[in-house]
Amino acid sequence: MTDVATVTLRVTGVRSQNPRGFGGAIFTGTPIDETGAVLNASAYVVVKATRAALGATCVERGQWWRVTGPLAQRRSVVDGFVLIEQQVEAEVAHLARPSGEHIVSFIADNPAFEGFGSVKARRLWERFGERLYCLLDAGDPAAFDAVLTDDAARRMIEAWARHGESRTLQWLQAQGFDVGIGRKVLAFFGGEAQARLEEDPYRLLSFTGRWKDVDRVAREQFDVGADDQRRLRGAVEEACYRMFANGHTVMLTADLMDHVVALLGRPPAGVRWRDLLAAAVSEGLSNGSIVQTGHGLQPLGALVMERQVAIAIQARLTSEDQQLLTPLDIDRVIARVHAQDGIELNPEQQSSIRLAATHAFVCITGGAGVGKTTVLKALYRLFDEAGVRVYQVALAGRAARRMKEATGRSAVTIASFLKAIDDAMFDGPTVLVIDEASMVDIISMSRLCEALPVHVRLVLVGDHHQLMPVGPGLVLHCVRQVEGVPVAELKTGKRFGDEIAAVASAVRAGHWPAVAANATAPVAFIPCEQHLIAELVVDLYALDTDATQVLSPLRNGPAGTKSLNRLCQERFTNGQPAVMCWNDEVEVPERCGFNLGDVVLCTRNLWDEGLQNGSLGRVVEVEPLTENSAGDPEQVLAWVEWDDGVGRALTRDMLDDIELGYAVTVHKAQGSQWSRVIIPVTDSKLLDRTLLYTAITRAQVQVILVGDVDAARHAVVAPPKAETRKVALDFALKRCLKLAAAEALEAL
Repeated sequence: MTDVATVTLRVTGVRSQNPRGFGGAIFTGTPIDETGAVLNASAYVVVKATRAALGATCVERGQWWRVTGPLAQRRSVVDGFVLIEQQVEAEVAHLARPSGEHIVSFIADNPAFEGFGSVKARRLWERFGERLYCLLDAGDPAAFDAVLTDDAARRMIEAWARHGESRTLQWLQAQGFDVGIGRKVLAFFGGEAQARLEEDPYRLLSFTGRWKDVDRVAREQFDVGADDQRRLRGAVEEACYRMFANGHTVMLTADLMDHVVALLGRPPAGVRWRDLLAAAVSEGLSNGSIVQTGHGLQPLGALVMERQVAIAIQARLTSEDQQLLTPLDIDRVIARVHAQDGIELNPEQQSSIRLAATHAFVCITGGAGVGKTTVLKALYRLFDEAGVRVYQVALAGRAARRMKEATGRSAVTIASFLKAIDDAMFDGPTVLVIDEASMVDIISMSRLCEALPVHVRLVLVGDHHQLMPVGPGLVLHCVRQVEGVPVAELKTGKRFGDEIAAVASAVRAGHWPAVAANATAPVAFIPCEQHLIAELVVDLYALDTDATQVLSPLRNGPAGTKSLNRLCQERFTNGQPAVMCWNDEVEVPERCGFNLGDVVLCTRNLWDEGLQNGSLGRVVEVEPLTENSAGDPEQVLAWVEWDDGVGRALTRDMLDDIELGYAVTVHKAQGSQWSRVIIPVTDSKLLDRTLLYTAITRAQVQVILVGDVDAARHAVVAPPKAETRKVALDFALKRCLKLAAAEALEAL
């Protein structure tokens, strides 16, 4: 018999905790009522609960759980006794608090209270009774002096606190918030977490809680009115978060109001949101969460980050002794590059080298294929000559690896660099070179500026016509426009054939180029109805799978990477051996989503494995699934040959970071090169000239666009998306430079 039931039980054993890394647990328990009394001594329950049901709460013997889900009942006879086993596939699970005297068994049976047997537990209950809960919640070991030693009291309170955290996590999860948010709340508020949230549930917004969920909890669970000031303050805070998440670091009051009104919905009768919001905005200004500047309203965090970057740049541009070598010595370095490397640096490249030798902060910009890497290699000779230590970083792991391959010097991601920083790294003259700087957001740049001593020179290398940052703000786009910032722009292209170069240049400049509709041309645009794009892209990919990469603007949708990858797998590896792994939760083997021969993509930096976010490979061997596969996260499932030529094992614990890679997003491709590139084009908010330009310039021999010609034309002639971002870094930098100039004049 199978039914859906709700069962309350006391845990008597844990068969499997976090099986094979999926989260969740398999445990057994005895059915009890609300007072803890056992309902049937011959019955026990086996619960299979997923991570979604349990969150991050650890199941332990002695706990009380209330679980709901499909229940199957089985009878068995053991030594003449009839045992009833109930198996529940828990869809919902809540950690319950023991009531009354049953806290004795809870403390005695739970491993978290090690050293507290039933005798000590009963002594506590007899002494304090129902007050025991309040004393444990208060967390004061001195309250138990008459019963326990200081050490025992401290250990008991710590164990109870962990149990309390579990209850709070469960409560948050029941309200629709994930465990990550719950742990942030607990880390900040500690034991007061639930009380502080009940006081103002909109505090959850500060921990990245979604407005829809937070507002629902506030309205339904805490009876917060539609025009409650807590709700209005929360809506203002949420609007600021959203604008920042959309890339803006500054906003007009009118824009903020529009966003807030959209969040609040229909006002109560006789109420105008805008009349009430003035007070909420004023409160934000008075408590400092929002700052009024000459350019609009800025969230405090955005203001601090932009000012920090502006001050760091100004300090370098106004520092003394920025000149590394004499002009004659610089000319000698350039001559050695030509003589020893056989590279003739053009006037633009030579000018950029001289600029970087003269200033402690410089931007080197230029389109794809204009020789930025060549400049860096020559520039590093100059830094070596001047005794300057060089560090190279890029935002993405794949870009850092390409930087290393191109220059022959170590390069890491910005995140890895920040993690490894120590004072000894910056002893003596030092320079940090940031590649693909157009994609560096204000958060990453501010962290770098905060971590670097002021004597460390900065070189930003990138192309502001390529993709802007995914994160908030603009750095390269802003600073290159500020008067007084040294900028070297390279314009002479070398990499591409004439047709690809001409089309790329036209798109970069905002002009729609004439492109053939012939799939054999070096650059082609094949018009196609949206519902046919994916099939046509796969057909074109099939003509030369080894040399081709599909680059899509989107992950979702009919021409997104997910759909294209699924179609490619069906077309090219259907019927091949599948990569399998063991699912402990349902005790069956399952497909991992890959077949022999599939192209795969790494979506996260896996430094221990030698892989970066964006690495591509192909499944070249599938391992058979063996009986001992269960529970081993390092079980080898398959072998992949990656784009660096190295074959590596694909293990179970890597699966969350590997996906099909026949088609990847243009963002993943920035800085990469393939012989042939196919680009599906549909009308979307992400489509603009910078995205198309970036995709086109990934091709060395041929590029084929497929889909909506009108959408592509409109995207190219329209202003790039970066111009719609409201930022204030350029204003902050201008102000810093102006103040520094004024101070210098006063000092004369």
